[in-house]
Amino acid sequence: MNRPCAVDPSIQFETAGQIAIPPLPRRRFLRGLAATAAGLTCADFLGYFKAYGLPNDPQSDRLSVDAAKANDDPHFLVYWYLEGGWCGYDMFNPVLTDNNVLDRLEKISDERYRVTQWGDTDYGIYKQGNIRYGYLASEGKDLFKDTAVLSSMHTGSGHSSDRLRVHMGDYKFKQTEEREDDERSVMQAFSEVYGQHYVLPNLSWHWWLSDGEINEVQYTGKRGYYHALGPVHAHTLYAGTPAKLKKLLSRMQEETGDTISRRIESFLDSAHSEFLKDENAAAVKSYNSAREIYLQMARRGQTLDRNRIQKLFADPALREEFRIKPDDELITYRSVNGNKARSKFSPNTNVQAMMSYELMREAMSCAFFIESRDVRRFDSHLSRKGLWKNDGTPKGMPDQTQMMKDDLWDPIRAFVARLKNTEYKSTGTSLYDHTQIVITSEFGRSLHGNVDRIQEKDIPDDKKEKEIGDQDICAHWKVTSCAFLGGNVQGDRQYGAAGEKTLMAIPVMADGTLDPNYDPLTGELLPDREKHPESFIPNHGDIYATALYLSGVNPKGRGRNSRPPLKFIKRA
Repeated sequence: MNRPCAVDPSIQFETAGQIAIPPLPRRRFLRGLAATAAGLTCADFLGYFKAYGLPNDPQSDRLSVDAAKANDDPHFLVYWYLEGGWCGYDMFNPVLTDNNVLDRLEKISDERYRVTQWGDTDYGIYKQGNIRYGYLASEGKDLFKDTAVLSSMHTGSGHSSDRLRVHMGDYKFKQTEEREDDERSVMQAFSEVYGQHYVLPNLSWHWWLSDGEINEVQYTGKRGYYHALGPVHAHTLYAGTPAKLKKLLSRMQEETGDTISRRIESFLDSAHSEFLKDENAAAVKSYNSAREIYLQMARRGQTLDRNRIQKLFADPALREEFRIKPDDELITYRSVNGNKARSKFSPNTNVQAMMSYELMREAMSCAFFIESRDVRRFDSHLSRKGLWKNDGTPKGMPDQTQMMKDDLWDPIRAFVARLKNTEYKSTGTSLYDHTQIVITSEFGRSLHGNVDRIQEKDIPDDKKEKEIGDQDICAHWKVTSCAFLGGNVQGDRQYGAAGEKTLMAIPVMADGTLDPNYDPLTGELLPDREKHPESFIPNHGDIYATALYLSGVNPKGRGRNSRPPLKFIKRA
């Protein structure tokens, strides 16, 4: 007896003048995977995608919802990093001291050394609104109404180790060990949440192997900073110069279809061998992975437009706003500690900032790690004897004022202005409203040097004098500071301080106030007091967590960073 066909109620037919092809329900397809994994080929996946499209299952629904959310409420994260260490005592953790370059003390360990102009009109400690700052921050004071300054911060004192902590946060790791799958840089953690629908989600202008302390042979594979942690859309992409990035985008646009096809085929070819190991779990996992890659590649390719690409980074008015000169788009090389000359393969920070703005405006990227172009530009070491010329004329400490102006204040002022004046998709909100910015470095710089151990040595006085003269008094120093700007930042705020006598960061409480058991000026513990059990001194891990928290991401479980966010930074 003939029976009517049983039709799955979920099947819908499209009959626009052609023979209808009923889609295969997802559960039936997955049952087929489990049953026939050993015989499955790429053609099965590709044929299914071609004939029936992408299955409507919870995973694809989630991706669609996430993409829609990201478009409605985008998030951008910018790290602005000055490699080599600014002198925080002249910047965001200011201290007012004598200048013992001019007035020497009998006890050399108590001496504090400043620039020769120290105390002049433009070389002091100032206050605007609620923020107390040093002369290195003067060029940025018009941004203070939007800025939250963290003046209590301790780091380490190694270029490579602390630069890695800026990226990875605070937990126990070794640079030379391979990064594991659950580790993330802060930008990778952010992009894992928000980067799915962008063409180039996570762009960076740092280059790990540019560091002169690193032996390149030791840092092969996943050691040190590893760019490919997390899902594909979270991986670090090195942007390079405007010309290089435009070339990459143009190639992606021209080869979109072929690229998608090749990558899906390559992925499924390699996944096929895994099916043999675990017929059920591996097949389903590979199927879902193939779907996500297909979605990601298709979405990225579809958003590219040749005309938009050609117009990038070429607007004369924009280039003038960011004060871009021809040399700013070139890369520079520098030798460090006698090693071969190295480069970050990056343009100057003003070019990086302009590129970031345009890519945000065009909705091509969401995470940007801007970094000073020149290797060790702020690494201004100086021996004590170098404070004076041979005839005794004072030379003073290195002056970082022009470097701060060029690499930070001029470009970030133009960047913030552009973000504020660019509306996001007729929403009535600006790009700035959706952006969080972190200004940081790996450590600070000292302005003193303890000579007690040298003086205690059992060596002739002339050798002691030479060692004291050769001592580095502008060395790497753990006391530093950082700053936050952005739509979720409560501006005109300052948290913490450095003691003007101790020169150490004063601990803060959970609400950002100073530990009441410390003298807020000298930094010393008050008589008969002990450190408050709940006070702490923030480090790179706290900054990592705060950047994510300000961006609407719960930092817990994002990478291995063990520190909590500084919730007092966020606008109420």
